[in-house]
Order: sequence, then C-alpha cells, then structure tokens
Amino acid sequence: MFRKGRVLIAGLLLLSLVVVLAVSPFLSFAAPLDTYHQSWQLVRETANEDGASFAAVYDLTGGAGTSNFAGKDSSSLATGGPFRIRPTGYNTFPVSAGSKWQFVICGEARNGADDTFSFDVVGWASTNGMLQKIVEGDGVLGTQTVVTYPDDGATAIGGTVSMTGVTYDDAGGAENNYFSKTDVGAGVVAGMMAYCTGTNMTSGVYEVLVVTDDDNISIGVTATGDNTDSTVDIAVAYWADTVTLDATTKWPKAQGDLAGINIYNSAANQIALIEIQTAGIEWLQWIFYDADGATGEQAGNLTVYGRRM
Repeated sequence: MFRKGRVLIAGLLLLSLVVVLAVSPFLSFAAPLDTYHQSWQLVRETANEDGASFAAVYDLTGGAGTSNFAGKDSSSLATGGPFRIRPTGYNTFPVSAGSKWQFVICGEARNGADDTFSFDVVGWASTNGMLQKIVEGDGVLGTQTVVTYPDDGATAIGGTVSMTGVTYDDAGGAENNYFSKTDVGAGVVAGMMAYCTGTNMTSGVYEVLVVTDDDNISIGVTATGDNTDSTVDIAVAYWADTVTLDATTKWPKAQGDLAGINIYNSAANQIALIEIQTAGIEWLQWIFYDADGATGEQAGNLTVYGRRM
C-alpha cells in the first residue's frame, strides 16, 4: 500500500511537470532577457552654462591637475557635479547593469523659439586615470513642453514667475497686451516664453515682448478683451529636438552608425535622443556652454536625464 502511494505521488509530480512544460510557451511572466526597464534619472542638475567654454571648466593642457581623475569635479550631482553610473556588483568586480545609456536634454526658452546650446560629454574610470572627452556637439530646443521634470515631478513651467489674478489690458494705446501686477515682471526678460490663460484669452504659450518694469510686461497673447483673472507662468521649458555632433571619433567603436554614439533627432519639435556606449566609464559629466540664457538665441537652465538601455 505504501509503495503504491509513492508511485501515485511520483505519477502526479510527473503529470504536473508535463502540464507546466506544455503551457509555459504561452505564458509571459517577465520581460525578455535583453530588455532592461529603467526610469529616467537626473544626470545633470538644472542650471545655466558651466562656463564660457569647455576649457573654462576643465583645463586639459595646464598643470592644475584638472585633466586627471583627481581633478574631477567633486561637487554632488545636486550642486552641478558629475553623474555616477553606479555598479551593481558581481563577486569582487564592479559591473554596470547596462553599458549603453540614452539621454535627453531640456531647457528654458529665454530668447523666443529655437534656443541653442553647446555641450561636451566627458567621463572617468572608476577610481583613476584621465578625463576622457567622449563627444561634443550643439543642440536646439523644440516646442514639446516639459510640463514637469521626470525626477521629482516639479513643474517646468513658471520657474521665474507664477501668478494668478493678474490684470490684463488688451488695448490701451501704448499698453496693448499688457499684464500688470506687483512683481509679475521680476526676473523676466524679453524673449522668455510664458504660459497665459484667462477670460477673453486663448490659453497657450506666448513670447514676452516688453518688460517695462517689475510690475508691467507685454506678452503677445491672442485675446478679445481685458480681464482681471489672468494666470501667468514664466518661463517655459522645452525638450531639445535637434542635436548635432562636432566630433565623433573620440570614443571606441561600437555597434551603430557612429563611434559609440547614436543621435535620433525628432525633426518635428519633439525629443532628440542621444545614445552613448558607456562601457568602462563610471563617472559621466555634461558640460554646457553658449547657454547662459541672457544672450540672444541661447537657452537657459538646461537639464539632462538618462536611463540604461
């Protein structure tokens, strides 16, 4: 009897195994092994340009020591320092979970449409060695609004001014399209983009035309009359939609069209994607210049996000 029981149990186990093997091809409990799902991470904190040029940030020819690992910016990411591609660890060897990264750039429109910027991407090994320039290039902001920043959900609209109950004068001689309220123009310069809404007004993003003083500004809105309930948010951040590379031979050959780097421009005012093969690099830093937000056609307050691929 006991022996028959053991035979029965063994038969049931075998039957269960057969059923599992039969249905497993039709079940999907996980993503494919070659897919690494990853949220966007902050790679470069929001700020204007790092310097007037790359050489103003890192001196690769002088004796100040900024061209080696010891000269790496020691600031934290939150205060403008490099981003660390943290190793996941495998036995005693540091291993990065994904050696190719995808990056996107956004910035505030400070000078009307198509604001520009220039950048260099540099990297360092884990604990020693030299600064390695990976690529350099230029970018242009499109018109896809950031709305909220991916890392913390903070609003990307109204970083300079965010007000309700603003008085709007649609037609009044020299005061056409004027918004008036205490400090509605504080820190604002002509060319910034503003999101405006209110009675008699078509809600949307418009360019700041004139800043008379801190309390009175003109914005090129579409409206049919005055109001006293306008909402004004300045500035507006956009995603970069175009990136061009000035040098593509500074990094080891990898799969793709360029040397370790691929660019996918939306060409439709949407989002440009930058792919970089980061194998061998633990520290990465984006250096921006020609992007102080106060010079004609230059973007301001640029931010970089990245995720493993």
